[in-house]
Amino acid sequence: MFKEVLDHSRSLPWKIGNKVLPCKTPLIMGIVNVTPDSFFDGGKHNKPDAAYEHALMLLEQGAEILDIGGESSRPGSAPVSLQEELDRVCPVVERLAALAKSGYSSDGKPREFYISVDTVKAKVAEETMKLGAHIINDISACAMDPNMLQTVADTKAAVVLNHIRGNFGTMQQDFKPYTNVVQEVREELLSQVKKLLDLGVEREKICIDPGIGFGKTAQDNIDLMKSTEEFLKDGYPVLIGTSRKSYIGKMPGLETSDRLIPTVTAGIVAVLGGASCIRVHDVKEAKESLLYLEALRT
Repeated sequence: MFKEVLDHSRSLPWKIGNKVLPCKTPLIMGIVNVTPDSFFDGGKHNKPDAAYEHALMLLEQGAEILDIGGESSRPGSAPVSLQEELDRVCPVVERLAALAKSGYSSDGKPREFYISVDTVKAKVAEETMKLGAHIINDISACAMDPNMLQTVADTKAAVVLNHIRGNFGTMQQDFKPYTNVVQEVREELLSQVKKLLDLGVEREKICIDPGIGFGKTAQDNIDLMKSTEEFLKDGYPVLIGTSRKSYIGKMPGLETSDRLIPTVTAGIVAVLGGASCIRVHDVKEAKESLLYLEALRT
């Protein structure tokens, strides 16, 4: 039974730019927070130069996608202005896009990488796509900004639709409880998917994310983690982002954990369930775990 799980790759391909990535070996999306109030790194990379250097380190550790964010989405965070977010992310995206075009290499062998922008603002998405980004990662599934759906269509970007109930500041206190979290999250994501399809967005470019930690209880998050393959039934690749999130500390015995090992474990569980991409802070550890998993599979 265990061998069957290892041998059976459930992940689905994802089209980024003009290239369809098979995702048989799951993609690693490395997190680059250009913010002073990240829940994890506490603003270590909140200046463009520091964020760029951090991004280079993540590439060297094995990230295939860099997710650049200029507005914290941690519970209780305050929104930032459009101009401030642009000032944070645009210089980083511009430098990384130039690097990508030049043929990035950390070992003498040029390889491709992709730039994602973590934003709920259509204007930020539009401007960063002009600079050379490839993916719009919207934690509201394109619902917070009424112009975002059209922006995805107009820019022809790949897109991640992340599920959330509530908003940044109150999502863990002010959200409608679920009766069946897996079914309801799936239905709400598919509602947003349909809107994109109606605007002419290629279905191959749409990736869905059940939104671990976004307006959900600890048990909701566990139920979603155990049900990754349920989200594959509609034919869209799945991204899972559970890196170092606070719900891990609500599990018995993990109250004082730094959440690194549970995060790596969660990534493996997600991949075995069929995730095409995992979004992480700790790229080196994630990469090593996936290389080991690949060795067992082959």
